[in-house]
Amino acid sequence: MIGDQPHRRLRDLAAKYGPDVMQLQLGELNYIVISTPEAAKLVMKTHDIAFASRPNFLAPDIIFYGGKDIAFAPYGDHWRQMRKLCTLELFSATRVQSFRHIREDEVSNLVASLTRSAAAGEPVDLTRKKCRRSKPSPADIHRHGYL
Repeated sequence: MIGDQPHRRLRDLAAKYGPDVMQLQLGELNYIVISTPEAAKLVMKTHDIAFASRPNFLAPDIIFYGGKDIAFAPYGDHWRQMRKLCTLELFSATRVQSFRHIREDEVSNLVASLTRSAAAGEPVDLTRKKCRRSKPSPADIHRHGYL
């Protein structure tokens, strides 16, 4: 239905069914499409709190403590407290800088691995290497001393 150029298909649907706001149901999920700057301003400024929460899904409720973590918590006091904690404690410039040696070590390991693969003429799957670097192993945790 949408094809390989969804922006054009959505533009055509907006021209046919209404220029400002349109609701689409794709499978079980409802989507709201905003097509004009005026409607976007209403959604993003005037009615922002109504659109601030994520939809409820079963898997995050089961996996992430009933949707109470920062990624899936509904907008409200609890979410604002978690955001403040993350901003002030976890993602502060000082905290991020404290892990600089870990980032540098991981980049060095990645470059060394790519150099070895290039010297051996082996193909490199960058997706696997990227995913590997984003999920620390128990050895990484022990070596860097985090957690």
